[in-house]
Amino acid sequence: MKKFITSILIAAAALTACSKSEPITPNIENNKVILQANIDAPQSRSVLVEKDGKYTAEWVAGDYIELYEITITGGTKKKANNVNTTLTAGGTSATVNFELAAKTADSFAYILSHNNASINGAATYLAFTVPTNQTPTAMNTYDPLADLILSKGVSTATQPTEPLNFEMVRVTALAKISIKNLALATGDAVKSVNFACEKVLTGKKTNMLTEHIIAGNDPLTEVKDSSPVANNVIVTLPEPQTGDFSYYASVWPATLATGTKCTLTVITNNDGLYTKEITLPKDMVFTSGDITAFTVNMAGVPNSNATPEQPEVRPDYITVAGIKWAAGNLEYEKDGATDTGFAAGWAIAPTQYHHFYAGVTGDVNGEEKRNNYDKSAHFNYGGIENPFTYLIDYVAAVAASDPAFDISGKMYTDKSCTTATTDFAAAKFGDIAYWASNGKYRTPTAAEFKKLYDEACRIKATYVDGVNTINGTYYYNPGEGETAGVVEGTKTVTDEDLKVGIFLPWSGRGYNKVSGSNTEWGVFKVNSQGVYRTSTVNTTSTVEATNGVIYRIQSLAEGAYYNAAYGAEARYAIRPVFVE
Repeated sequence: MKKFITSILIAAAALTACSKSEPITPNIENNKVILQANIDAPQSRSVLVEKDGKYTAEWVAGDYIELYEITITGGTKKKANNVNTTLTAGGTSATVNFELAAKTADSFAYILSHNNASINGAATYLAFTVPTNQTPTAMNTYDPLADLILSKGVSTATQPTEPLNFEMVRVTALAKISIKNLALATGDAVKSVNFACEKVLTGKKTNMLTEHIIAGNDPLTEVKDSSPVANNVIVTLPEPQTGDFSYYASVWPATLATGTKCTLTVITNNDGLYTKEITLPKDMVFTSGDITAFTVNMAGVPNSNATPEQPEVRPDYITVAGIKWAAGNLEYEKDGATDTGFAAGWAIAPTQYHHFYAGVTGDVNGEEKRNNYDKSAHFNYGGIENPFTYLIDYVAAVAASDPAFDISGKMYTDKSCTTATTDFAAAKFGDIAYWASNGKYRTPTAAEFKKLYDEACRIKATYVDGVNTINGTYYYNPGEGETAGVVEGTKTVTDEDLKVGIFLPWSGRGYNKVSGSNTEWGVFKVNSQGVYRTSTVNTTSTVEATNGVIYRIQSLAEGAYYNAAYGAEARYAIRPVFVE
């Protein structure tokens, strides 16, 4: 059977960039983007040449070309030959020779393909695929297997013996996607990116080989989706990226209208997953043969695969001088966060330096104002029913002649503290720290405060929370070469210090009387004086039978501080101790 050697002249498919500011950077010299070729795994190898901000496709030697010959007999179309070759020379046009087996038919049609196209044996449809998973050979190129260039059909009455001229059309569109402001973990890098939207971007499409297609019309005419198709394109980067970068993806032509929902997902080497939901502010058009560039700002997008940082668990206590001190003062806040197991509104302060200045309700001079609080970190002696007030009716009254009396860890139903109870609901007087914590903490004794003074080191200190500077006294266990007692100078404590020592903020004090001043109900000497209540009766006070021992901590040389002017009705801070 006679064979024909047919020369085919093919013109390169044009690819137009958006502007000079969006070029495809060359992979090698001479402004050429080289797409690697391998005939065994029919890859393509085409280059783009820039001139005046436009990009024109050019052929290079080694480009893989397939020719489909279709015989038409009695109206029935059949694929007669499917031959391939590679170019021996490049340029904007190239000549390639194909050897065709001799056929007879009423007429013939020819379609030339460059990558990822096929015609079924019955020659009823043309199929072509844009892969969903793409792997460029360099950061400034797109996947050679994702390049799809087809010719318009050429019809002849007989098998041609003279050269045929083919006009090539780049079927695919290019997306240049720039990723900016992605906050990666140290040592991590981007390995792939997935762009998805509400339109088909990749997968298989078919086109029935109607006469007008074979006769030379655009091969994209009347294209239909054919399973499988996908609404996304995944690009595996040839080089891990750690900063801002751009990459290219080959996609089907599509128009994404204003308001279209899109998603861009970045995957990293360390299995990081960063997902940005996008609503398009304007139309985005992917056009066959064109480059569409857009930028995605990933600022603030978290790694959804990262294990959430667990908040540091506040310890139940910090041991200083052999005593297990709570990691914060006792506090009450109406409708505030309550520690687990505590009475409603009650908690250990969230930090060692936290305290409420005041927080009262009602009229300035009224009884309600003086005796009802929304927030409090200062309490009277022995009051459970109302520990915030400075009225004597709500304060425990015990015999001053009983120096052994101690309310720490105890509750009573009566003001004189003679009828003990273990019923938290029935308690009216006693240890407010014990009651509020349902027995987890108690108010320290005077002996425990004295032990702290005798066995711990202490220093005037400050803590800076980023906005405020809080004054206080810091107590810690003596280190090597240190002796318990006063440490000269001052110190700014750190979060690490607060893990091993206790910081008692100078949270001020509340008066125990009303003298006509509009502010007598408030808290005074905040950040300049700290007064802490103990559970022990003050037998040395001149105030009859009601004073609890208090410690004024801002004077480092002082231990117990007794003052008849500030009795049991006055309100002081409490740093509880942990109940064994």
